[in-house]
Amino acid sequence: MRNKRQHNGQLSLYLNGGPRSRILPPADHGPFSELYFAVLPDEESAARSHELAGNFHRQYRSFAKPRRADLLHVTLYAIGSFRNLPEETAFAAMEAASRVRKPSCPVVFDEVVSFGNGDNRPLVLWNRNGNAELKAIYRELVDAMRLTGIAPPKERPVEPHMTLLYRGQSVPDIRLEKPVSWTARDFVLINSLQGEATHEHLGYWILRD
Repeated sequence: MRNKRQHNGQLSLYLNGGPRSRILPPADHGPFSELYFAVLPDEESAARSHELAGNFHRQYRSFAKPRRADLLHVTLYAIGSFRNLPEETAFAAMEAASRVRKPSCPVVFDEVVSFGNGDNRPLVLWNRNGNAELKAIYRELVDAMRLTGIAPPKERPVEPHMTLLYRGQSVPDIRLEKPVSWTARDFVLINSLQGEATHEHLGYWILRD
């Protein structure tokens, strides 16, 4: 079944066979799964961000090559890393997502900055004074995940950003003449298969208008 957004309900599942089918086939070996909630850019914002990534890669050769535009995302809540994605964890996350009642909101990035610490730092889109609505969605997810019993007792504050380039050296902050912006109307549960450049979208949850 192909991943396709639907906006006729709070939850749209993308699991062959319905909500009781397996998330991944059982296996002793395979890629690690990174499971997280995220907001995705619209098509225009994804294309522009991918173009920015290409421009900065040509300017700063220390970074890895840009990833595909369809892999761009803004992480809301990181759930964990797994050798084989546990079915119970995925469904607990889905249950938590169904409790979110936040409205749709603007996403605005007006800077490009080196993020984090260390020698290999990603280059990301960021807004140091904005995106409070995304942080509010994160806090609601934190509360909902705690009710599932799979969340850690203490969460780190989220800093909404969208990574353009990975594994590079620190560069000076860059102010964008035109911010990258769109309206977030839903959020998604992503199973990212590490090393395979594959994002499986396990479900979408609509943000209220």
